[in-house]
Amino acid sequence: MTSPRETRIGREAADWVVKFDGVAFDARDVAAFRRWLARSEDHRAAFELASRTWHKLDLLARLEAFELPANDHAPMISRRALAAGAGVLAVGIGSYVALSGDNAEAFETGIGERREIALADGTRVLLNASSRIEARIREDRREARVTAGEALFSIAESGASVFSIATPSGEIQALSGEILVKLLPDGARVALLSDGARASRRTWTGQSSPVTAGANSEIMFGRADVAVDASTAEQLARRTLWREGMLAFDDTPLSEAVADVTRQSGVRFTFADPALADLRVGGLLRANDLEAFLDLLRDNLAVKAERRGDEIVLSSAATFDP
Repeated sequence: MTSPRETRIGREAADWVVKFDGVAFDARDVAAFRRWLARSEDHRAAFELASRTWHKLDLLARLEAFELPANDHAPMISRRALAAGAGVLAVGIGSYVALSGDNAEAFETGIGERREIALADGTRVLLNASSRIEARIREDRREARVTAGEALFSIAESGASVFSIATPSGEIQALSGEILVKLLPDGARVALLSDGARASRRTWTGQSSPVTAGANSEIMFGRADVAVDASTAEQLARRTLWREGMLAFDDTPLSEAVADVTRQSGVRFTFADPALADLRVGGLLRANDLEAFLDLLRDNLAVKAERRGDEIVLSSAATFDP
């Protein structure tokens, strides 16, 4: 039987994982976490277990390796900066964190919910399930940031004023057009459905060179770079089938696919073997049809799904062969 102490430590460990998976946190949080971790081996074991449950297998190593500032005025640290490590391209701290100031409005959706938002400049935003944005519209500056999930922006023209969209991995700027922004486990993907845009990311020492992309292309923010991939109108249209209550997987990493299903169903997934997260899946199914998704994994990828409480553990079906 689990003791009250073990239960408490487990809850604390889960709270730490959630904190460091957030948009931004203070360096003092890292110092406090290290003090908590040093209390006993039970704390370390509980945090490692919680990290595996939340698919953050290397989070502990990154937190231990992160170099804290020497002064007491610790800056806000982004989750992407932590993930990338020192000296690697990280979040645009100035633009991404500053939006939390005055007059920023927050909008979000729950599990399986979609919501359309009209901003003051005429821009419309459609939020996918379990998604969140913040937006601030001024005469001289229009900006938003995506902090969870996926959002489709239909940007209204406003003279020479650009519309800036920040993600934990970088920033996109456009004058108008439809832009689909989706946060991924290891970055973000931006689909340009109608007009071009400019993308950039910042390091701790300055801003990276901007990348320009045209309509019918996708901007990929990875761990350390920004890439532009050509696409077609048909391929990009499938990216937005969630508007019609459908999920389309086109050679999609399984890690991304299960995140999509989680946002629609609320069911959490765990990989018994982390390598399964890199498998590619294809198919079209209703967003609320969890069983169809599990059948797809079993029939196409030989992946077995085992229900354990409120989560589903995915493993290779071959592991269970006699």
